[in-house]
Amino acid sequence: MQLATPPPQPQMMQPPGPRPSMAILAVITALAFVVIALIYLWIFIFSGIPFESACWWAGLVGFIFAFVFFMVHAASREEPISRIVSVMFFVLGAVFFYSAILLGGSDTGSRIFWLIVLSILVMVILLFVWRMSVQKEADDYRRAMRKRTP
Repeated sequence: MQLATPPPQPQMMQPPGPRPSMAILAVITALAFVVIALIYLWIFIFSGIPFESACWWAGLVGFIFAFVFFMVHAASREEPISRIVSVMFFVLGAVFFYSAILLGGSDTGSRIFWLIVLSILVMVILLFVWRMSVQKEADDYRRAMRKRTP
């Protein structure tokens, strides 16, 4: 009687194409943050616009960068870095928007209106992110339950 030979173990799959080195990624990241810092520096110091208007622009820039880094996160699935940076810019944008509303020279009615609009926007974004995290957990659970075949 012959014993059956065990099936060969699967080889570790290498991703196709060359991978960028960590040094190159660090330089790209550093340059991106220098550019972002220069944008905020220009908004608050060199633009000459009033502080309340600078807060509006800084909030808009924060939300734009939060969206950009969220898209980077969605495309690369680089969990800890891109998600944290995206959340950081979202919080920064919301803080600048709230600062612009609360420090602005407009009447009380328009302040309340803009606080409500911004709060609804923040809640919608937070619900969207929460729903995506629940969906990611369910996807991870389904992947873990799959039987691996050689």
